[in-house]
Amino acid sequence: MYLPKHFSEDRPEILKQLIIENPLASLVTVFQGIPELNHIPMILSADGKFLQCHIPKANPLYEQLHQTESQQNQQALISFQGVDAYITPKWYPTKKENGKVVPTWNYAVVHIRGTIVLKDDRAWLCEHLHALTQQMEKTRDSDWQVSDAPQDYLDSMMNVLVGIEISIDSMAGKMKLSQNRLDKDRDAVMENLMQSKNKIDQHMSQFAKELKKNL
Repeated sequence: MYLPKHFSEDRPEILKQLIIENPLASLVTVFQGIPELNHIPMILSADGKFLQCHIPKANPLYEQLHQTESQQNQQALISFQGVDAYITPKWYPTKKENGKVVPTWNYAVVHIRGTIVLKDDRAWLCEHLHALTQQMEKTRDSDWQVSDAPQDYLDSMMNVLVGIEISIDSMAGKMKLSQNRLDKDRDAVMENLMQSKNKIDQHMSQFAKELKKNL
């Protein structure tokens, strides 16, 4: 990932919070020289050292990982995408001064590199599904639990799933939030995003202001 210094974010608490708030990950693996991309919800382990998820065994990724696991460690690249927004040069006060402005795109991402281990273990899978459900149900103000479903139904579902655990070997964050602009331009961008009718734009503005506050 191209990472200019002014966009780099390396504080673990900031990066892990972005992962928690944006759990749908893009998982990139390579099998026999061919890259594979899967979109999978992931959560952090309790100690924050691993990413955990599950896939159906019908997913070709399972067979690929099963084959490579006995031969060599399967390396993976995982990307978590946070808020993003198009930035028009019309918003920059410096446009009126010299016209030397162009459009850009602001965004927040976290990239993780790690080693994949299959978890074809019912106890691990059960604990993972409970943790995943507990984290996500809170976002819907719901108290639904895995145990609410009939046991025979749960058994049939878990028989076709396999767990995945990925070590967090390295983690890099890129928060491109107009830090390369003058303060007056950056402030104007955040103000215009906040005034937008698009809730994602508003979220971007709030995110940028909170991040700046925590510097």
